[in-house]
Amino acid sequence: MDSILLRNIRVQTSIGVPDDERNTAQEILVTVEMFLPLKQVAMSDDVSHGLDYADVTDEVQILANTERKTIERFAEDIAATILKNFKPKGGVKVTVTKKPMLPLESASVTIVRP
Repeated sequence: MDSILLRNIRVQTSIGVPDDERNTAQEILVTVEMFLPLKQVAMSDDVSHGLDYADVTDEVQILANTERKTIERFAEDIAATILKNFKPKGGVKVTVTKKPMLPLESASVTIVRP
């Protein structure tokens, strides 16, 4: 199955388990991979047969407006929205990465939904 990969969409959101961590929006990186046939758009070079990357990015930005405690929930919400609104035939893979309030570089979760 072909795929479209949108790597490191930068969003500002309030996320974190401790209340004080959610008090200030922080940058989160979101990577979305959608599995769908691309032959028609590739052969025709007609974007109307494809998927608009800006539309997917806009949906992720809109979802970032909601406060959450976990990046797992954020990833799940993104996957559900993409499946509903863009209907990738082969499903979607979402990775959400943040800099936690811990002594480590980053924390990420990746979910795959058919």
